Amino acid sequence: MLEFRNLIAGMCCFNVKNDPVLCGFKKLFQSSEELSFEGYSEIVGNVLKSGKTLAEYFHDMLVFSNSPTATEFALGDSAKVDPLHLRKDAMRYDLDVLKSLCSETAAQLQIRLNTFYDTLEFGKLPLYDNGTFDYTPEYFLVYIKSNGSGMFAKYKAFTFDGELHAVEDHDGIRLSDLKNYEEQRRLVVENTVRFLSDRPAQNVLLYGDRGTGKSSTVKAILNESRHLRMVEVSKTNVALLPKLFDILKKIPLHFIVLIDDLSFSENDDRFGILKAALEGSLAARPKNILIYATTNRRKIIRETAAEREISGADAIDESMSLSDRFGLFVTFTKPDKRVYLEIVKQLAADAGLEIDEETLFAKAERFALQRGGRSPRTARQFVDDIISDTEN
Repeated sequence: MLEFRNLIAGMCCFNVKNDPVLCGFKKLFQSSEELSFEGYSEIVGNVLKSGKTLAEYFHDMLVFSNSPTATEFALGDSAKVDPLHLRKDAMRYDLDVLKSLCSETAAQLQIRLNTFYDTLEFGKLPLYDNGTFDYTPEYFLVYIKSNGSGMFAKYKAFTFDGELHAVEDHDGIRLSDLKNYEEQRRLVVENTVRFLSDRPAQNVLLYGDRGTGKSSTVKAILNESRHLRMVEVSKTNVALLPKLFDILKKIPLHFIVLIDDLSFSENDDRFGILKAALEGSLAARPKNILIYATTNRRKIIRETAAEREISGADAIDESMSLSDRFGLFVTFTKPDKRVYLEIVKQLAADAGLEIDEETLFAKAERFALQRGGRSPRTARQFVDDIISDTEN
């Protein structure tokens, strides 16, 4: 049997040869017993840290790897791009190597190491669970088509400042956490469902007062779909949208580009770039991308009093020309007292708070007055404050 080092060195489809567990296997059965101890320790340490079996570790290693050969093969028509099945054979080789590494238990591997070095020392080392690795090339081709690969398979949320950055712990809010505004959320959800189904869907502008749940609605939608991804772009980086589109159009997933708190100053070059990105440029927005933006300004272009006096209706038309490019315009208005207290009541019920309604409402009103007004955000802050006092 070839040494593990040589088997792993021959892997060429998945770009994983520098993975720490595989590096550990490459150190086994070498001239140095100390090197084998070190390699075995790296295997056990990384597998145990992952909380997975060795087979599960290898599965995630492959799907989360940045492997252009495997990705391009998965996204192409295999019958056309690989008529001799050479790419599939390369993928099968990589999988067979990993299968062989999982084929013997840690205890069996220790026995072989003891025999190789004529020692019993390896039997004193901790064990890992090898599991069963029985994946086929077809499995990974389908997986990559459905879930992407690399960072896009591992993460759902990203930021973009010229480079993509994964958000490891994105906001986990769900639609069920949001109260009232059912009609507004229904419009955004239905549009997103059409988008994910590859049916005609609209770019969305969510307008309304601060704290009414505009951005929370968009972020909650992300958590309702396994195949949806989201990239947040600050309004200062709007000029980078063409570069972002060029990156995302090559990924077999649906992306919502979120621009929060959208507004522009007069004569801002980014205004025209966003208009072109929404609609109207020669380089069309890729079909796998929609733009969802939030704003608390009815008029997206900010003007000074002097500019308003000079520009008048022209500036209004220019601002509306941007709003009109969002095919769906959804309005979130500040809640009145009745709606605000109903939101408080629902949030308190979700939290399991045992407090009479009269006392709850009186405290909620005082809290809103202290915070400068009623909003869903204020309601949630109030309930969180009550929970904190109760726990103390």
